[in-house]
Amino acid sequence: MQVREVFFTDKRNCQVLTRDENTGLAPDSVRIKNRYSLISPGTELALWTKTHIGFEDPDIAWCRYPIKAGYSSVGTIEAVGSNIKNWEVGQNVVHFQTHADFSVLDPKKDIILPLSDPEHMKCALFTRFAQISFTAAQASNCSGFALVMGGGIIGNMCAQIMKQFFDRKTILADISANRVALAERCGLKAVNNSSDSNFRETLQDLTNGAGVSTVVEATGVNSMVSYALELMNTHGETILLSSTRGLAEINVYKLIHRKFAALIGAHENRYPKFADGNKPSHYYFAKAALEGILSEKLKVEPFITDIISPYEMNDAYEALLNTPEQHIGIIIDWERK
Repeated sequence: MQVREVFFTDKRNCQVLTRDENTGLAPDSVRIKNRYSLISPGTELALWTKTHIGFEDPDIAWCRYPIKAGYSSVGTIEAVGSNIKNWEVGQNVVHFQTHADFSVLDPKKDIILPLSDPEHMKCALFTRFAQISFTAAQASNCSGFALVMGGGIIGNMCAQIMKQFFDRKTILADISANRVALAERCGLKAVNNSSDSNFRETLQDLTNGAGVSTVVEATGVNSMVSYALELMNTHGETILLSSTRGLAEINVYKLIHRKFAALIGAHENRYPKFADGNKPSHYYFAKAALEGILSEKLKVEPFITDIISPYEMNDAYEALLNTPEQHIGIIIDWERK
């Protein structure tokens, strides 16, 4: 059989490449025929534009072209190995593999979640983003008001999760009126801080003088790390959810030492892929996120702006780069030509 996969082959260039795959299946594997996959506006755009910090870091060896693109897909199980007991042919699933029309996974090593209703496939794609966003919410050690800086998918999902799953009073801030409006459509308190020269006073007003004990940095902009530390209360915490695209300069004495602050890294690998029971893990977060999405506790349908074929992906990345307010959730339909 032939498999189509998306690769970043050079700066601002991705290609759909075809390879032959043996139809035989390992005993512990399942093969999934993918219907949709979802572009990550953060990680994938950074890899496509070659702005990801990993390109310049010899310790991040995977960040070199060619790179398989993507990490969120939905589809239907087409075949199962002889040792597979809990998965069946014809079952719809969500999984976290790269953009391709077929994926082969080992359920003991890879996250796969059942999806009973195929009509929810597009919304279920956002499970992956919610799982990542759960990391920041789980990492928080404070109570009181939380501020999420950045209203993209990751920031919006984090704010929703902190509100709905952790019962935090949450404010989302962004410089884009469109993303502020999007956050409000998702039931969030949101504010446009594009022209607010004294945003700390605005936060005091929004919190009735309490200020924010937690600031989640969800933009990936280097300078925003220092700004987040400035905005948080004394004895507060700044949580880094998005990956910065370079080095950040911080006045450690003033913003951390004298404020008794916690600066917390919330890369998803803070927690293991799997863990016993309800201990924090990628799988536990993903399961909770999917349940939240299907019940509409978490709002994701407003994110969907485009549905494209895999052969339109270079244009999609250009749109994310040049007109990000108009293009947020770009879904690849693997049945489109």
